[in-house]
Amino acid sequence: MSRGVILAAALASLAACAQLQDRLLWSKGHATLAEGLRQYEDGVHLAAAKSLQSALDQGLNPAEQADAHKHLAFIHCASGRSGACREEFRLALAVDPALELGPAESGHPVWGPVFRSVKAEGATLAAGLKLYEDGNYAASAKSLQGAIDRGLPAQERASAHKHLAFIHCAAGRNSACREEFRKALAIDPALELAPAESGHPVWGPIFRSLKAAR
Repeated sequence: MSRGVILAAALASLAACAQLQDRLLWSKGHATLAEGLRQYEDGVHLAAAKSLQSALDQGLNPAEQADAHKHLAFIHCASGRSGACREEFRLALAVDPALELGPAESGHPVWGPVFRSVKAEGATLAAGLKLYEDGNYAASAKSLQGAIDRGLPAQERASAHKHLAFIHCAAGRNSACREEFRKALAIDPALELAPAESGHPVWGPIFRSLKAAR
Protein backbone atom coordinates (compact mmCIF):
# COMPACT_ATOMS: atom_id res chain seq x y z
CA MET A 1 0.00 0.00 0.00
CA SER A 2 1.42 3.39 -1.00
CA ARG A 3 2.14 6.16 1.47
CA GLY A 4 -0.49 8.31 -0.26
CA VAL A 5 -3.20 5.72 0.28
CA ILE A 6 -2.18 5.27 3.93
CA LEU A 7 -2.17 9.03 4.50
CA ALA A 8 -5.59 9.43 2.88
CA ALA A 9 -6.99 6.64 5.04
CA ALA A 10 -5.53 8.23 8.18
CA LEU A 11 -7.00 11.64 7.31
CA ALA A 12 -10.40 10.08 6.66
CA SER A 13 -10.23 8.32 10.03
CA LEU A 14 -9.35 11.58 11.81
CA ALA A 15 -12.21 13.38 10.08
CA ALA A 16 -14.64 10.64 11.14
CA CYS A 17 -13.39 10.87 14.73
CA ALA A 18 -13.81 14.66 14.70
CA GLN A 19 -17.38 14.33 13.43
CA LEU A 20 -18.15 11.75 16.10
CA GLN A 21 -16.68 14.01 18.81
CA ASP A 22 -18.78 16.93 17.56
CA ARG A 23 -21.91 14.82 17.77
CA LEU A 24 -21.07 13.72 21.30
CA LEU A 25 -20.71 17.38 22.31
CA TRP A 26 -24.09 18.32 20.88
CA SER A 27 -26.76 19.19 23.41
CA LYS A 28 -30.01 17.24 23.78
CA GLY A 29 -31.93 19.95 22.00
CA HIS A 30 -29.43 20.44 19.16
CA ALA A 31 -31.51 18.76 16.45
CA THR A 32 -34.66 20.60 17.51
CA LEU A 33 -32.77 23.90 17.53
CA ALA A 34 -31.50 23.22 14.01
CA GLU A 35 -35.06 22.51 12.90
CA GLY A 36 -36.30 25.72 14.51
CA LEU A 37 -33.60 27.78 12.79
CA ARG A 38 -34.45 26.16 9.45
CA GLN A 39 -38.14 26.96 9.96
CA TYR A 40 -37.22 30.54 10.84
CA GLU A 41 -35.21 30.93 7.62
CA ASP A 42 -38.16 29.49 5.69
CA GLY A 43 -40.45 32.13 7.22
CA VAL A 44 -42.56 29.61 9.16
CA HIS A 45 -42.29 31.64 12.34
CA LEU A 46 -45.04 30.03 14.43
CA ALA A 47 -43.55 26.56 13.94
CA ALA A 48 -40.04 28.00 14.47
CA ALA A 49 -41.04 29.53 17.81
CA LYS A 50 -42.42 26.18 18.99
CA SER A 51 -39.26 24.34 17.93
CA LEU A 52 -36.94 26.90 19.49
CA GLN A 53 -38.80 26.79 22.80
CA SER A 54 -38.86 23.00 22.69
CA ALA A 55 -35.09 22.99 22.12
CA LEU A 56 -34.60 25.21 25.16
CA ASP A 57 -36.80 22.89 27.23
CA GLN A 58 -34.83 19.84 26.08
CA GLY A 59 -31.49 21.45 27.03
CA LEU A 60 -28.98 23.49 25.07
CA ASN A 61 -25.42 24.64 25.67
CA PRO A 62 -24.96 28.37 26.46
CA ALA A 63 -24.16 29.44 22.88
CA GLU A 64 -27.20 27.56 21.59
CA GLN A 65 -29.40 29.03 24.32
CA ALA A 66 -28.40 32.56 23.35
CA ASP A 67 -29.07 31.79 19.67
CA ALA A 68 -32.50 30.32 20.45
CA HIS A 69 -33.54 33.27 22.62
CA LYS A 70 -32.21 35.71 20.00
CA HIS A 71 -34.33 34.17 17.25
CA LEU A 72 -37.38 34.01 19.53
CA ALA A 73 -36.84 37.75 20.08
CA PHE A 74 -36.78 38.29 16.30
CA ILE A 75 -40.07 36.40 15.95
CA HIS A 76 -41.77 38.35 18.73
CA CYS A 77 -40.55 41.70 17.39
CA ALA A 78 -41.66 40.84 13.85
CA SER A 79 -45.14 40.07 15.23
CA GLY A 80 -45.36 43.36 17.16
CA ARG A 81 -44.84 41.77 20.58
CA SER A 82 -42.14 44.20 21.70
CA GLY A 83 -42.38 43.26 25.39
CA ALA A 84 -41.79 39.57 24.68
CA CYS A 85 -39.06 40.51 22.18
CA ARG A 86 -37.28 42.57 24.82
CA GLU A 87 -37.54 39.75 27.38
CA GLU A 88 -36.06 37.17 24.97
CA PHE A 89 -33.15 39.52 24.25
CA ARG A 90 -32.62 39.87 28.01
CA LEU A 91 -32.52 36.08 28.36
CA ALA A 92 -30.04 35.82 25.49
CA LEU A 93 -27.77 38.47 27.03
CA ALA A 94 -28.04 36.84 30.46
CA VAL A 95 -26.53 33.71 28.90
CA ASP A 96 -24.03 35.59 26.72
CA PRO A 97 -23.41 39.21 27.84
CA ALA A 98 -21.03 39.70 24.89
CA LEU A 99 -23.73 38.76 22.35
CA GLU A 100 -23.89 41.02 19.29
CA LEU A 101 -26.18 40.97 16.28
CA GLY A 102 -24.81 40.45 12.79
CA PRO A 103 -24.78 43.50 10.49
CA ALA A 104 -27.99 42.46 8.71
CA GLU A 105 -29.71 41.67 12.01
CA SER A 106 -28.58 44.86 13.72
CA GLY A 107 -29.94 46.99 10.89
CA HIS A 108 -33.49 45.67 11.27
CA PRO A 109 -35.81 48.64 11.96
CA VAL A 110 -37.77 46.88 14.73
CA TRP A 111 -35.53 44.55 16.68
CA GLY A 112 -32.25 46.39 16.07
CA PRO A 113 -33.18 49.33 18.34
CA VAL A 114 -34.78 46.98 20.90
CA PHE A 115 -31.61 44.90 21.13
CA ARG A 116 -29.41 47.98 21.52
CA SER A 117 -31.73 49.29 24.24
CA VAL A 118 -31.63 46.00 26.17
CA LYS A 119 -27.85 45.78 25.76
CA ALA A 120 -27.56 49.30 27.22
CA GLU A 121 -29.62 48.24 30.25
CA GLY A 122 -27.03 45.67 31.26
CA ALA A 123 -24.17 48.06 30.56
CA THR A 124 -25.74 50.73 32.77
CA LEU A 125 -26.34 48.30 35.63
CA ALA A 126 -22.80 46.91 35.36
CA ALA A 127 -21.42 50.44 35.32
CA GLY A 128 -23.47 51.34 38.39
CA LEU A 129 -22.25 48.33 40.33
CA LYS A 130 -18.64 49.03 39.30
CA LEU A 131 -18.96 52.66 40.43
CA TYR A 132 -20.40 51.40 43.73
CA GLU A 133 -17.44 49.06 44.26
CA ASP A 134 -15.10 51.96 43.46
CA GLY A 135 -16.78 54.12 46.12
CA ASN A 136 -18.17 56.64 43.62
CA TYR A 137 -21.63 56.57 45.18
CA ALA A 138 -23.23 59.63 43.54
CA ALA A 139 -22.39 58.41 40.03
CA SER A 140 -23.33 54.86 41.00
CA ALA A 141 -26.77 55.97 42.17
CA LYS A 142 -27.40 57.75 38.85
CA SER A 143 -26.37 54.68 36.83
CA LEU A 144 -28.41 52.31 38.97
CA GLN A 145 -31.52 54.47 38.75
CA GLY A 146 -30.98 54.87 35.02
CA ALA A 147 -30.83 51.09 34.62
CA ILE A 148 -34.07 50.71 36.59
CA ASP A 149 -35.80 53.38 34.50
CA ARG A 150 -34.76 51.72 31.23
CA GLY A 151 -36.04 48.36 32.45
CA LEU A 152 -34.31 45.35 34.01
CA PRO A 153 -35.16 41.69 34.66
CA ALA A 154 -36.56 41.10 38.16
CA GLN A 155 -33.38 39.85 39.87
CA GLU A 156 -31.24 42.61 38.42
CA ARG A 157 -33.85 45.22 39.38
CA ALA A 158 -33.85 43.91 42.96
CA SER A 159 -30.05 44.12 43.03
CA ALA A 160 -30.14 47.71 41.77
CA HIS A 161 -32.64 48.72 44.47
CA LYS A 162 -30.56 46.92 47.10
CA HIS A 163 -27.44 48.85 46.18
CA LEU A 164 -29.39 52.11 46.09
CA ALA A 165 -30.48 51.26 49.64
CA PHE A 166 -26.85 50.77 50.66
CA ILE A 167 -25.95 54.17 49.19
CA HIS A 168 -28.80 55.96 50.98
CA CYS A 169 -28.02 54.27 54.29
CA ALA A 170 -24.31 55.09 54.01
CA ALA A 171 -25.28 58.75 53.49
CA GLY A 172 -27.60 58.77 56.52
CA ARG A 173 -30.79 58.84 54.44
CA ASN A 174 -32.47 56.05 56.37
CA SER A 175 -35.99 56.67 55.02
CA ALA A 176 -34.80 56.45 51.43
CA CYS A 177 -32.76 53.38 52.38
CA ARG A 178 -35.87 51.67 53.78
CA GLU A 179 -37.86 52.55 50.66
CA GLU A 180 -35.28 51.02 48.33
CA PHE A 181 -35.14 47.85 50.44
CA ARG A 182 -38.95 47.69 50.30
CA LYS A 183 -38.83 47.90 46.51
CA ALA A 184 -36.16 45.18 46.35
CA LEU A 185 -38.17 42.87 48.61
CA ALA A 186 -41.37 43.53 46.68
CA ILE A 187 -39.62 42.25 43.57
CA ASP A 188 -37.79 39.40 45.31
CA PRO A 189 -39.35 38.44 48.68
CA ALA A 190 -36.64 35.77 49.13
CA LEU A 191 -33.85 38.35 48.84
CA GLU A 192 -31.07 37.97 51.42
CA LEU A 193 -27.96 40.01 52.06
CA ALA A 194 -24.54 38.44 51.73
CA PRO A 195 -22.72 37.89 55.07
CA ALA A 196 -20.51 40.96 54.58
CA GLU A 197 -23.54 43.07 53.64
CA SER A 198 -25.71 41.78 56.47
CA GLY A 199 -23.09 42.72 59.07
CA HIS A 200 -23.16 46.41 58.20
CA PRO A 201 -24.12 48.39 61.34
CA VAL A 202 -26.59 50.68 59.54
CA TRP A 203 -28.32 48.88 56.70
CA GLY A 204 -28.06 45.38 58.20
CA PRO A 205 -30.61 46.04 60.99
CA ILE A 206 -32.84 48.05 58.63
CA PHE A 207 -32.97 45.22 56.10
CA ARG A 208 -33.65 42.62 58.79
CA SER A 209 -36.50 44.68 60.30
CA LEU A 210 -38.16 45.07 56.88
CA LYS A 211 -37.70 41.41 56.06
CA ALA A 212 -39.19 40.36 59.40
CA ALA A 213 -42.20 42.62 58.90
CA ARG A 214 -43.23 40.95 55.64
